[in-house]
Amino acid sequence: MWIPKTNDELKKLLKEKEKTARITGLAGALMVIITLIVDAKYIGVKIEKFPIPLTQPIFTWTQIFNSLPGISMFGLVVGIFGYLGMRKIRLITTLICPKCKRIKGYDKVRDCSCGGHFVFLDEMNWIEDEKPENDETKENT
Repeated sequence: MWIPKTNDELKKLLKEKEKTARITGLAGALMVIITLIVDAKYIGVKIEKFPIPLTQPIFTWTQIFNSLPGISMFGLVVGIFGYLGMRKIRLITTLICPKCKRIKGYDKVRDCSCGGHFVFLDEMNWIEDEKPENDETKENT
């Protein structure tokens, strides 16, 4: 049966979500920085047909080092957007009514037809119902 999580469990869930958001933001920033450095060093190609080259020819390490503040700032901006996005997004969008146990996908309607209110599934815990032991299931000794 579904039961609501305790406040401690909800705080733990929030901390885990915050940790995931931080890791996502940091990973996004590092991936952008590394991709831009690798692109600048090994993939840059000058296209002669256009009056202005689309990209520079392959950079030297000195040029890359000199442009690192700009690359890092761009990576930081991407990382911040990744962090903020992961804080707001819900990975589990299934809703359940604790009163009648009806399950539905996310929408704006939070009131259930039974009179209860839908909550997100990650705010609930599943507990197995305790079944009484029958004499038939016991082994004879």
